Amino acid sequence: MNWFFPNVGLGDLKTLQIVSLIINGTFFYFMHIAITKKMSQADKDIMNFKSEVSFLKQQLNPHFLLNAMNNLYGEALAEPDKVPDRILNLSDLLRYQIEASKKDYVLMEEEIAFIKKYIDYYKFRNERLVVNQNFEGLHDLIEIPPLFFLPLVENAVKFSAETAEPFINLDLKVKNRNLIFTLKNNYLESGSRLSGTGIGIENLKRRLEVYGIKHDLSCKKEKNTFTVKLSIWHLPTAV
Repeated sequence: MNWFFPNVGLGDLKTLQIVSLIINGTFFYFMHIAITKKMSQADKDIMNFKSEVSFLKQQLNPHFLLNAMNNLYGEALAEPDKVPDRILNLSDLLRYQIEASKKDYVLMEEEIAFIKKYIDYYKFRNERLVVNQNFEGLHDLIEIPPLFFLPLVENAVKFSAETAEPFINLDLKVKNRNLIFTLKNNYLESGSRLSGTGIGIENLKRRLEVYGIKHDLSCKKEKNTFTVKLSIWHLPTAV
């Protein structure tokens, strides 16, 4: 302004300088307040996000453990000689759950290894259970939130066990950080003694929302067969 006003014939207008300074100062003051409020709200959102994710992950351990303890009780009555080996297998599964629950993401290969052990655990218990597993395109750097597939597999194992010829078809395809997880199992359309609480599925749905993962989750019942399909895009990587 010291240079501009004299050159255009307006003279030394100190008042305009002061007014300009006040306007600019007021603008930056309110901008600072707005930014500070947004940062404060962002901090609160992050804290809420971490708290909710922690709560959702902690729900999984008691849910799985409750089912496992019920199964062990039944085996202790029917086949007590098999219980020691079953307890060792269960210990491996719980160890992974405890360690994985401390992390926001785990390697996809670790999660798949856990699911395979989980299925073996129940195939050991139910010799009639037939499981077909197909895994394609696994990448050792792709990550996923821990225990993501457990609720789906857990339901498949539980409801198929009521049928005369229980089966589970598991298919996982990974390509370019995208995955398609399809799980199909048979179940009793009528006469089931099970009443699903829905905790597992609802937990998974909420975790998908909280993590902000782009996904599509669909379920279909057809001819005593239940199919669930989960598609996820843009998974993170370890590097």
